[in-house]
Amino acid sequence: MTALLDPGGSDGHPIATLSENGAKGRFGMAYVRSIVSQAGVGFTETSPDEDVLAVDGSVDFAIASARVQVKCSSRFTIAGTSATWHSEFHWRKSWSTCALPVYFVLVILDADDQPGWIEHLDDGTHHRAAAFWVRVNQLSRDQKVHIPKTQRLTVDSLRVWAREVEECF
Repeated sequence: MTALLDPGGSDGHPIATLSENGAKGRFGMAYVRSIVSQAGVGFTETSPDEDVLAVDGSVDFAIASARVQVKCSSRFTIAGTSATWHSEFHWRKSWSTCALPVYFVLVILDADDQPGWIEHLDDGTHHRAAAFWVRVNQLSRDQKVHIPKTQRLTVDSLRVWAREVEECF
C-alpha cells in the first residue's frame, strides 16, 4: 500500500495513521454507510471491541434492524460471478442464533493501492469499489461464505432487506 502524503507535498511526510487493513475496514464501512444513507435509512455501527455477535453494525429500518458484517478487500475483482470469504466458526454460530436477518457485505476495491480507491474528477468523486451481499444467518455451517455478484448492494437491496426483516414478525 502506498502511504498517503501531505496533499501539499511540501514535506513528504505520510499523513496515514491507520494500517492497510484498518484503512480498508474504514473504507468498507464508509462505503456501506453511503449506500444506506442514499436510501434514507439509519445505520448504527457496533462499538470497537463489542462485535461479539460478529456484526459490524445494524441497518435501522422502522420496524426493526438488520445486522451487517462488512469486509473490504482488493483480492477480488468487481467483475465475475461470485466471491468466497472464509468465515470463523464463532461468526457462523452467532449469525445462526439471530432471529432477524444478518447480512454479509463484501466491499471490493477495484484498485489495490490506496490512492486509487477514489477518483476525484471534474464531474464528481467516484469510488472505484462495489459491494455485494448475502444473507448469512440461514446458511449452512460451511466455513466459507459464497457471495453472488448478482446481489450488488444498492438502494433496491435495502428494500429486500426491509421486507425480510418485516417477514420475521
